[in-house]
Amino acid sequence: MDNSNSVGRRTVLRGTATLGIASIAGCFRSDASENGETENESVSSSDKTDSDQVNNDDGGASKNGGEDEWFENGAVTFIYDDGPNDDLEQAFPAHETYDAPATVGIVSEWMRGNDERWMNADEVTRLADAGWEIASHTATHVAVTSFNLVEDVSPGDDRIYPEGRGQHGFLLGDPIEVTDGEKLVQRTVVESDDDDIGRYLELDEPIDTSFTAEETVERYTEPFVRSQLADSKKALAEFSPTTFLAPHDVIDDRHLDIVREYYEGVLNVNPGTPVNDIPFDPFDTNRAYFAEHVDRDQVYADLTQIAEENVYGVLGAHTHREEVTQDRIAETLEWCDELGIEVITFEDAISRKAAY
Repeated sequence: MDNSNSVGRRTVLRGTATLGIASIAGCFRSDASENGETENESVSSSDKTDSDQVNNDDGGASKNGGEDEWFENGAVTFIYDDGPNDDLEQAFPAHETYDAPATVGIVSEWMRGNDERWMNADEVTRLADAGWEIASHTATHVAVTSFNLVEDVSPGDDRIYPEGRGQHGFLLGDPIEVTDGEKLVQRTVVESDDDDIGRYLELDEPIDTSFTAEETVERYTEPFVRSQLADSKKALAEFSPTTFLAPHDVIDDRHLDIVREYYEGVLNVNPGTPVNDIPFDPFDTNRAYFAEHVDRDQVYADLTQIAEENVYGVLGAHTHREEVTQDRIAETLEWCDELGIEVITFEDAISRKAAY
């Protein structure tokens, strides 16, 4: 394929939307503890405070006002998770070849650290200057969802067994809560391991009440979730982030309601398929990987559906994975070009009439 022709007809659509003030599977993460204090037991959720949240003064309206029409052969967004240097080394050259932007989900504390695995602010700026969208991926890559307990809790227990938590990140020192909707206990995670029952979280203090597993969840405290969102938004302020990528591909309705107060959409609410009908709900999006955990033929079939039905696709990848190569990314971009699919950022998709 003549890349010069594809570059000539494809336009980089740069997003201008802004808001008002406002151990994981396959991903790197730190095992360092955060400085978390033990929370008191409570029977109600924590109150919201001005310091806990960032107000969206403009009501979530984009500067473009959604005036642009949808496309003839559909559109896709490429979203790259976590912010590794591989985004710059693998994804960026491929996208430059096709004059196509992408979206990156940045873990702000990783960007601000001294770990050479992750892009720093200057490197993220290179992407932003090229028309890429910078989305929030929380401050420390924690899962913003609720996990069902698989074991009852008895008074005096200092271990809980949340289903799936072992595969979805947390840091020692994180404040969590255990609740059945009536009783709520807040504690701090001090250890995690496996025993005869399964994967557990060990707490700083025993729980002094009982919970039935089928009726109980474990999750982060609301102030902690809000700090993850607000701190990330503040750290990424120079990039004016308007959208959110949920770590570990997990988010539930409770946390979606919180995220709505900070961002205009979430890229990966429903993992599994990349196809989103038009109009689409920015807080009910489908996303699928295009290079990892997937068959190439299925990716092409999905793209063909997007083009034929003139709908919207969200394709994801972790570029620090071995199978996510520059050639694989370029191949997928070439398929988009072949099928006449526009490659746009997520905030560009939201700003168009077809997104509402």
